[in-house]
Amino acid sequence: MEAVILAAGIGKRMKPLSYTIPKPLLRLGDRSIIEHIIDWLLANDIKTIKIILSDFGRLIELYLKDKYSNVEFIYSKPLGTAGQLGVLKKRIKDTFVICYSDVLSNFDLKDMVIYHKNKKSDLTIATTEMSLPIKYGVITNDKEGRLTEWAEKPSLMIRINLGIYVAEPVIFDYLKSDIMQMNELAKLLIASKRNVFVYHIKGEYYDLGNMEEYEKVNKIFEERLGNI
Repeated sequence: MEAVILAAGIGKRMKPLSYTIPKPLLRLGDRSIIEHIIDWLLANDIKTIKIILSDFGRLIELYLKDKYSNVEFIYSKPLGTAGQLGVLKKRIKDTFVICYSDVLSNFDLKDMVIYHKNKKSDLTIATTEMSLPIKYGVITNDKEGRLTEWAEKPSLMIRINLGIYVAEPVIFDYLKSDIMQMNELAKLLIASKRNVFVYHIKGEYYDLGNMEEYEKVNKIFEERLGNI
């Protein structure tokens, strides 16, 4: 089983830190973000990892190339989360895992792969639930306009995409030659009657896509280190 880490972005939401350091190399506890991701993949029986980088990401290759013997570095233009996968079309021939370079989780990836294969899925999307606070009173009425419920500032449970996928090589046939995001790819697959499933995880999930979330998650990982 192979995995791909998508790291060809330019870290817009992490400026000013990302002006000089690629976002995946930012520290989180005792390791960089991307090392946490690699170690999780390896712990889930992933044998080979391909990291897609832009030219700005050469620092990532320099930092990691002597740390991991089973990691390959491939370069792409910043073409969006799905667009950068185009460089792998002739390199991957079997089921593979896709991970964003700014998300962490600890769920059982092996179980997700089994689920993907049992469903004969072409693309399986890892999801989790999030509580979304509503800052208004939410009114419900019947068809005649009579009030049936008034929920004051409720929380809405929604299911969100984690940025972790299991995929089949057939997805390469649906990639555009320019910028393309994973949600666009999923819509194309559905429109073409391909199998797209969701897999609801059980475990931790951290989104490191912006400064606010990065600072919040860093505090959690620093506390786990204890007193130094």
